[in-house]
Amino acid sequence: MTDQGNAEQTGELTDGVVQLRFADEGGTLRSVNAHEVAEVLQGLVEFTSDMAKRGLFGDGVPPEVRVRPVKEGSFILEVEAIVNWALQNPSDAIGAAGGVLSAGGAVVKGINVGLKKLRGTTVTDMTDLDNGNVKINWADGDVQEIPRAAWEQLNEMPKKTRRSLRKILAPLSDQADTLELRDASVEASTEDVMKAVPSAIATRAEYREAVIEPDDSTEETETFTAEATLESIDFRPGQKWRVKTSERSLLATIEDDEFLHGLDQGQPLHKNDIFEVTILENRTTVDGRTSRTWTVVKARRTKRGTDDRADVASQPPAA
Repeated sequence: MTDQGNAEQTGELTDGVVQLRFADEGGTLRSVNAHEVAEVLQGLVEFTSDMAKRGLFGDGVPPEVRVRPVKEGSFILEVEAIVNWALQNPSDAIGAAGGVLSAGGAVVKGINVGLKKLRGTTVTDMTDLDNGNVKINWADGDVQEIPRAAWEQLNEMPKKTRRSLRKILAPLSDQADTLELRDASVEASTEDVMKAVPSAIATRAEYREAVIEPDDSTEETETFTAEATLESIDFRPGQKWRVKTSERSLLATIEDDEFLHGLDQGQPLHKNDIFEVTILENRTTVDGRTSRTWTVVKARRTKRGTDDRADVASQPPAA
């Protein structure tokens, strides 16, 4: 265990306790599903380990998470965040500017940032600090300091971060209405910790938001020029033509008005005509699978084919 008095002089990260109090509307909740308790602990371990990699506790390995003996009364979990190293640069860790940093306090502050992101609280201002942290001003009036890497992870809210928060909030799915998070020194009693104002409060609304796992998707747009042939043509309004390049064949929307006007005026198309085309490609990737749409914004014939096309999908409508 880290000595508190010595830590104040050396700048070490001190041990700390995270208290999670689940309660119903009447404040009389006495039990929680054992499976959900297991999820809470698993979520805390996952969240703490992930945030440790992103500098929430400064340099070093993730803290060891242990559970204190359960006390009588409302259902309370008290988790000791036992940190087994001293930070060489304690100011690089979250909240260390005020002096001795409690590992429990770092965990609670990290979870609190995650809760704000789940409930959609907006950031009104953000400042990069010299110590590598970012200072965040929230629309609800709260001001927090957090390592940049940890902020980027929580701001992006990838699936694994969302899942660890969902596990921590698991009892809010049915039995509990609120979760109060407090932090304190290891020496503090349960009664003393409960007297403090909660550092963060979660409700079922945050749990429901954490359950939603949006698809991992990206969208990209690229414009490129290539040689192509027209494999199928359809003059009906809104219909797509099949365009084949050396890379692939895809249905495309034709938006070159000059090219289309020339066809309306009787410009012939021949089998195996070669065109220089400028294509706007939109790519959407969802869960590793990519779909493409093409729009031909410019088409210019560079080589005439062998004969008039006889395989046009649809001729222009008669006047």
